Amino acid sequence: MSSPATQEISSSLKPPAEAAPASIPGRGRTPALAIRRMLSMIVMIAMGALFVAFMVAWWRERVGHSVTDDAFVEAHIVNLAPTMVSGRIVRFLVDENDHVRRGDVVAEIDPIPYQDKVRVAASRMEAAKRELERQKADLVRLRREVPIQIEIAKRVLEGAMVGRAKAESSVMLTDDDVEKGIDEARAGVKAAKADLLLARHDKLRFSNLEKTGSVTLREQQESTRSHDSAEARVELAQAKLAKAISSRTQVVVARHSLEAARTDVQRSAKTVEQAETGNDQIRVVELLVTVKEEAVEEARRSLEAAEHDVEYTKILAPISGVVVRRFRHLGDFASAGVAVLSLYDPDLLYVTANLEETRLPGVAPGGTVRLDIDAFSEPFRGRVVWINKSTGAQFALLPRNVVSGEFTKVVQRVPVRIEVEHDDRWPLLRAGLSVHVSIAHGPGDLAWAEAAARRMADLEIRYNQPPGLTPPDADPSSRDSKDGTTR
Repeated sequence: MSSPATQEISSSLKPPAEAAPASIPGRGRTPALAIRRMLSMIVMIAMGALFVAFMVAWWRERVGHSVTDDAFVEAHIVNLAPTMVSGRIVRFLVDENDHVRRGDVVAEIDPIPYQDKVRVAASRMEAAKRELERQKADLVRLRREVPIQIEIAKRVLEGAMVGRAKAESSVMLTDDDVEKGIDEARAGVKAAKADLLLARHDKLRFSNLEKTGSVTLREQQESTRSHDSAEARVELAQAKLAKAISSRTQVVVARHSLEAARTDVQRSAKTVEQAETGNDQIRVVELLVTVKEEAVEEARRSLEAAEHDVEYTKILAPISGVVVRRFRHLGDFASAGVAVLSLYDPDLLYVTANLEETRLPGVAPGGTVRLDIDAFSEPFRGRVVWINKSTGAQFALLPRNVVSGEFTKVVQRVPVRIEVEHDDRWPLLRAGLSVHVSIAHGPGDLAWAEAAARRMADLEIRYNQPPGLTPPDADPSSRDSKDGTTR
């Protein structure tokens, strides 16, 4: 503690102080208040600047971009259903969220009824084959027999024609011989009668001379014998004439033989014609063979159809993808064409933005897009592939009908497809996620958009063509991480 002397000394050493000013109320709080006011003004100015900057950025965003929240991640949902068969589901090999590869069996319909149809079709085909073999055997037999029968008939015809020629010659010769014999016999009768007449005159003359004694008895007897001999020769000549005339029956017989020969020729000709109809039979059997071959082919196709039905009892995945919904369960009855499950290909994900028609100006294919998805903290990037040629209202279940006179203008929305650029988060994308889309205005890139549309179409075709028409599924790891193309 200092003494009073010390205090006095110290007070004497201090310089003389100026006169204290008059006291002013609140003078001690003035610097703090000014600082607070200055800070407040600075904060307000900064907030105003930030607001202005935000409004400028928002305005530039609105002016230079088309923005909408009506956008979703979409995919080509494939509904799997029995193609040609119906029946009870006896196997289910996948469940929701399972990954399947193209060609995998996802479910199976009860195959027993269709296997029975296969057996019936197989038996019908075997019966058709046996009938075809029988017809072919008949065809072979006819092809072997008909030429022989035709040859035999032709030879018989040739023999009949030779017999007819001989009969004709025989008729001519017999007719000539008979007529000549008759003429000769008639001449002999005339000669015999002339001799008889001379012998008769000689007999009468010698009888008269013998009575007068001019000739001897012997001479008279000789004349009588000559007369009798002449009569006998007349009778003989007449008999020969009668015999010659009766020979005309030989001509009749020869003519009958000729008629018979001609009949044989006609009959043989008909036999040849009948034998040649065997060629028509061959053609008929050939047609029957063709019909039977078609029947076998039809039976084969029926068998193939039945076998295909058995194959269709196994429902195969047409694409590689993810099962997202099962509509049926084990034991349910599945009808042809009714979906039993749905899946989609994760490589075919894209965004569809339903953009108001008032925001279409400035949007062009190939334009860049910012995609804010609620499920991700960082935005995705994408590009416009195409702008649809019609609004979504054109395909609504209840389309617009303004002809009644009641009309309220509603801004229509046009679907815009956007390709999402691949990055490490691509496998986490899900169909149906909501997206905030911001499309930058500009001329775009039409060539890129056309190539991207072709690329997406080719990808869909690649994964959806029937097996055997395309190479096996490409490895997803071979896709480019930016544009989704296959390397």
